[in-house]
Amino acid sequence: MKIMIALDKSEYAFNALRKAVDIVKKENAELTIFSVCPEFLDMEGFSTEIREFLLKETQGVVALGKAFAEKSGVFIKTVIESGYSPADNIVNYAEKNKMDMIVMGHKSRNGLERLLVGSVAAKVVTYAPCSVLVVR
Repeated sequence: MKIMIALDKSEYAFNALRKAVDIVKKENAELTIFSVCPEFLDMEGFSTEIREFLLKETQGVVALGKAFAEKSGVFIKTVIESGYSPADNIVNYAEKNKMDMIVMGHKSRNGLERLLVGSVAAKVVTYAPCSVLVVR
């Protein structure tokens, strides 16, 4: 079984990581920590320092996730991609790599925030080629 955890710096994502590690241990599965370094439509307007900061921040989140998983006795693979839409990156990676499950965190949004921003988790659940476990 191949499981990927979509990890960002939110507490919800780290709750999901704990759940993914539990599943991997019980199922003797493979775990991939997957994170998306944000890109914006006009990245040329951003300085090199800002781009490097975003990448280092993403690498730091992945390193924390990797340390937690390894401390729990789980061997993991890590992947960082850049993209405008984390949901698209997650779905495309899962499809290309024939993942059996995506585990991800989700923060509830209400009203206008939900309408304007949407939810990465909702998009992944809608378009994923495999099962998706959403952890709050």
